[in-house]
Amino acid sequence: MKQLTALILSLLLILAVFVSCGEQTPAEEGSSGIPSSQSGEPGSSEESSESETEPPTDAPETSRFEYEYVAPEDGSFTICGVPLEEYTFILYFPGTENYMKMDRKSIVGSIESSVLNATGLDMPIKVVKNERMFENAEYEHEILFGQGFVRDGKPETETWSNCYGVTENGTVYFSSPSPALYPYLWDLFLAEFFGVPEESGAASAGCALTPCFRELPKFDYSRLEAMGYSLVFEDDFEGTELDTDKWLLSPQTVHYTTYPGNVSVHDGILSLFGTWVSDPEFGEGWFGADLGVSTMYRYGYFEASVKCSYIEKRGTGDFWSAFWIQATDPYTPEQSQGGIGPGGMELDIMENFGPDYTTCCFWSAGVEGREGLVNELYQICDTGKNYHDEYHTYSLLWDEEAYSVYVDGLLIAHTDYYYGTARVPEEVRLTICPRNSSNYEKDDTREMCVDYVRIWQKPDSEAVDSGS
Repeated sequence: MKQLTALILSLLLILAVFVSCGEQTPAEEGSSGIPSSQSGEPGSSEESSESETEPPTDAPETSRFEYEYVAPEDGSFTICGVPLEEYTFILYFPGTENYMKMDRKSIVGSIESSVLNATGLDMPIKVVKNERMFENAEYEHEILFGQGFVRDGKPETETWSNCYGVTENGTVYFSSPSPALYPYLWDLFLAEFFGVPEESGAASAGCALTPCFRELPKFDYSRLEAMGYSLVFEDDFEGTELDTDKWLLSPQTVHYTTYPGNVSVHDGILSLFGTWVSDPEFGEGWFGADLGVSTMYRYGYFEASVKCSYIEKRGTGDFWSAFWIQATDPYTPEQSQGGIGPGGMELDIMENFGPDYTTCCFWSAGVEGREGLVNELYQICDTGKNYHDEYHTYSLLWDEEAYSVYVDGLLIAHTDYYYGTARVPEEVRLTICPRNSSNYEKDDTREMCVDYVRIWQKPDSEAVDSGS
């Protein structure tokens, strides 16, 4: 009777949005952690008994996952009964110009090192264009990273989603519009189904996976409130003038000088313009606009709804739109110290370089003894979006542990950078940025439109007057 009940429950779970992978034990609500991957002792049994699915006695009572991780007693790694070492790892990349310029080596290296640390197996990743092996498997057992490939048992998913899972025949797949996010999705996979805490570099005690599907939920305000955040700043740009109690016009940024006439508030929209200016006070040249929130923040959730200025494609020298956060001096090793020093980090939540090409990026100096600046770049392209004709929301969740960046609630970047997140208050900025270029006429105008800016914080976060 117990076996029949368990079978019925299992079938119901498969119909749910999230279904379990592997030999897992149900967790209670209010999850917060997972058992240590080192808690189980290897045994000689090759098959799991009913008692093996019970949580270890020293395991936490709850887990943030739907199911508790329980390692096989023999310490093996199997997926639908196939040993992990028999799998081939494949990273798919479309052959488009934007994709081919991405740092595939970094993505591959992160996943390979994570596999080695967790399992002790040296599993090289093959990088192929989507034109190869797109619909038909070339290898008997595959672990796939990419979008659009077709395999039996893999559900159809939206391009604008982050998901991973295992088919009935044992094919493992990861899909995201942000290729640089694959190492993080792999870490989530390891954490839940191999018992390896995320980004810990710890070793697993083995796993035994069966068919499953996982899709990361979109981020929304209800999740913020549940995490203890509350709204501390909001501007919907009502009226006809910029609220100078909330905003400061930044006179100069890294690349150019701001022209005050390039800022306008009308019909509930903030417009920042890029224009050719000939002015006795400012001189002659291409000018953009740059605004900073008059309060600086350490930690929080930062969101803006933006319609980006037009730019044909990256590398044209045209204006580009940016929603970003900057500290006092992230560009010198002595001050930045890899982002955790008094000079902090530059956090580019959004920089747009094309109709269907946008990025986020993290910058600092003083990383691991390197000369100059170091960045971590995430690129999203060819997803059917139009960032120039449509408003999209761009947001950053910055806490003591990591940075998470979202576009329209979809996670596109997650990192703890090198030494952790910045520890000083920083300035939130909106900018239309020009470059010196002869690619456009002097009567051309570019416009970046902002519908709103909102900032949320926890009570123990910090906010100070910028003093600018």
